[in-house]
Formats: sequence, C-alpha cells, structure tokens
Amino acid sequence: MVKKLAADTNAQVQVLNTEGMLLGDSSISSTPIPVKILTPDVIQAISGENGVYIENLHNEKVLHVSVPIKNKINYIAVLRLSSSLEEVYNVIKKLVLFFGVVITASSLVALVIGFFIANRLTKPLNMVKKATQEMAKGNFKVRAQKISNDEIGVLADSFNKMAEELGQLEEMKNEFISNISHELKTPLTSIKGFAVTAMDMVGENSELYEYLNIIDEEADRLSRLVDELLDFSKIELNKIKLTFDDVDINCLIRETVVALKPVAENHGVNLICEKNNDNLVVYGDKNRLKQVLVNLIDNGIKACESGKTVKVVLEAKERAIIKVEDEGHGISESEMKHIFDKFYRGKNSRYSGTGLGLAIAKKIIEEHGGSITVESEENKGTVFTVTLPIKYHSVKLS
Repeated sequence: MVKKLAADTNAQVQVLNTEGMLLGDSSISSTPIPVKILTPDVIQAISGENGVYIENLHNEKVLHVSVPIKNKINYIAVLRLSSSLEEVYNVIKKLVLFFGVVITASSLVALVIGFFIANRLTKPLNMVKKATQEMAKGNFKVRAQKISNDEIGVLADSFNKMAEELGQLEEMKNEFISNISHELKTPLTSIKGFAVTAMDMVGENSELYEYLNIIDEEADRLSRLVDELLDFSKIELNKIKLTFDDVDINCLIRETVVALKPVAENHGVNLICEKNNDNLVVYGDKNRLKQVLVNLIDNGIKACESGKTVKVVLEAKERAIIKVEDEGHGISESEMKHIFDKFYRGKNSRYSGTGLGLAIAKKIIEEHGGSITVESEENKGTVFTVTLPIKYHSVKLS
C-alpha cells in the first residue's frame, strides 16, 4: 500500500508508529532498519495534528508532510510524505521569468504606444506655439501646419487666418509710412530751401534771421526722421538695397569719429577712438555700416553729461568687434529688453526721435551676417557691441 501511494503521489512515503519509529519506507524494498524520526512534522502528527517541515538534505530542499492515522479510538501511526521542492522552485522561477518578460514587453509596448499618442497630440501644439513665438517677433508670414481636422486643426486654421490678417495690416502700415514719408520729403526740402534763401536776404543780427534759423534746423530734424521712416519701410518691405564691397572698417571708424567730433564738442563730451593699426577688411555696404556707427556714437554722446567720455574700440578676433562705450546715465534692465524694438523710445528724453534708429541698425548688421548687443549699468554707462565677419585681416607693423 505504501509503494502504491508513493507511485500515485510521486513522493517518498513512510509509516511511523506513535513513538516515531520507522515501520515502512517506499524507497526501501526490504524491511527498513528501525530508525526513530522525530522531526517537527512527525512530533506534531504524533500529537494529533498535521505537520509540515522543510528540511535541507544534501543541498536540496525537501518538504515533509506528516498526518496522524487514527482508528475508532486512538492514533495508531503516522503517515509521512516527503518530496523534493527543487522542481517546484524551478517551475516558480520559470513562471517568474515568464511573467517578468511579459510585463517588461507589455510596458515597452505601452510606452511606445503612449509616446506616439503623446507625440501626435503635442506635435501640432508645439508647431502652433513656435509659430506664435515667431509672430511675437514680428514675423507675420509664419503659418502653423495643419495636421488633423480635430480641435487642434481648427486652432491651426484660426491662427493662420489671424496671421494673414495681421500680415495684411502690417503691410498696409508699412506702405502708409512709406507713402507719407515720400510725401513729406518734397515739402520739407522746399521749406529748408526757402528758409536758407530767406536767411541770405536778412542780416544775421535780426530777429527774423533767428526764426529762419530755427525753421532750417527743424527742417533738418524732420528730414532725418523722414529718412528713418523711409529706411524702416524699406527694411520691412524687404526693399532695402545693400551695395557690398570691401570696407576697411578701421578707416571707416576713424572717418565717422572725425565727422562727429564737432557734435561731441558742442555737448562738452570727449569722443575718443582707440588706435588700432590693423588692416581689417569686412565685406559690406560702407554707407549703411557708417549709418550704424553714427547712430550708436550719436546716442552715446546724447546719453552723456558734459565732461564725460564716449570711446570707440575696434578689436580683431574671429570676427571684427566694434564697441561703442559711453559714461552716460545707463539703461535700465527693463528697457534693455526692448531697446532694439521698432518705435521703442526709452524714458530718458535724450533719446528723442522715432525709436527706429537701433531697430534699423540691428537689421543692417544682421543683413551683414553680424550681430549687435548691449550691456548697461544705470548711472555708470552703456556698451554697444557690433560683430561682423572678417574678410581680410593683417597686422601693420609700426
């Protein structure tokens, strides 16, 4: 019976008496040698309860299950089944490995699907966001790409319609400025001509001469404003024409400083050009580059009190670096964010004008493949830095 039970359960079956003495063993064909087994499971079964005990035998875990056998009155024996747990552990390991692989694969699949879904949702939104940022910079030609016909597609359509309308308004504004500037140019020229002619006809000591002189100066000021408006409209409409040629930037700076010396002296400002004997050539439009220098130096002069200094420095590194440094009142951090914006004028009245000079200067320098930046500290001064690509550079030996 013991061997049959062992065959049915695939386990070692032992029968013990109530004192733990071995009476029969399925693994032994003959009568077993009397051995007393008093493991925890057997002791528990002798007391009338089912016992379970896991034991390490020869580096192998073995499960022992002992149950008491009872007749109608007393417990008469103990039935003990023993089986190796190695196979069970191997099965568990395989199941754990299998489920681990399944969970990992499922997670990766879910991650990939989630990524594509998120990308599908966020990509059009990011495109609209970038287009909005471009529009905030004044680029009304930008359009958001429509990918789908859902709510995001409707948003892209609305954005594109708004951009188109704003672009048309911007173009109308630029055309209006251009037309008005042209219309103003002719009468201003006539007013200045009549004023100069009239000044020649009266004595310099007369009150009329003083009035005519004021008219002449105001006509000059208005002409400069009109010129700025014309430049602005050309830039905005991409009609500005640059005539590129080799420009000795060192000579150009010296010429500009010499031309503005009288202006600086009238303001009581020292205008200095640091000596640089290098032969530094850039490829650009000489007149437009001079226009930028005049604007920066003139602003520096206006920013300074009498007795202060404006210094122009030329350095040659990987690029030509022009610095216009002044000892003026400086620019606040909040104003510096908008200093190159169109029509922006600082709070200080010294920078009176259209607010286009620096915006035009920035555009001209960018058309030359360069950059213009500003650093400033209030009550200490401002430094405008212009960088331009170098075409040719050599050091002159003194």
